[in-house]
Amino acid sequence: MKIKLEVSAESLNDISQKLIDMGFELSDDADYILVERNRYSSYISCKNQDISYHIPTDEVLYIESMGHDITLHTKDKIYKCSEPLAQLEKFLNPNEFVRISKSVIIAVNKVKGIRVALSQKFIVTLCNGDKVDVTRSYYYIFKNHFGI
Repeated sequence: MKIKLEVSAESLNDISQKLIDMGFELSDDADYILVERNRYSSYISCKNQDISYHIPTDEVLYIESMGHDITLHTKDKIYKCSEPLAQLEKFLNPNEFVRISKSVIIAVNKVKGIRVALSQKFIVTLCNGDKVDVTRSYYYIFKNHFGI
C-alpha cells in the first residue's frame, strides 16, 4: 500500500523508516495521506510532465482550480497538482493563505494591491501582476482577514 506523508521535518525520518519496516511504500501519488495533527505543510507536491516537485509554500502566489485541473502558481512557473483544492487548503497555514473564491486560494504575503469592485467584490493584484477576484461568498472572510 502506498502512503504519502505530511509530517514535520523532525518526524519525517523516524516515521518513514517505521512505515517502510511495516511494508508500506511511500509515494507522493498515493491514495492515502498520513498527516501530523496541527501541522501545516511547508511544501506542496506537484507534477510537471511526470516529474514530481516539492514547492515550498513560501514560493506559492496562488492556487487555482478549473474543474478537476488544479494549478499552483509561483513567480516563475505554473505546476499541476493532483490534490483537490479543498484538500490543499487543509495543509496550508490559515495565517499565510486565504481562500477568496470557490476556485482560488492566495498567499497573503504575495498581495501587491486590493481594489474594490462592484457588488461586494474585490480584485486582488499579486506580486507577479496576476489579478484574481474575491467573490461575494468570500467577501467578508477576505475583509476580516485583511482588516478592511
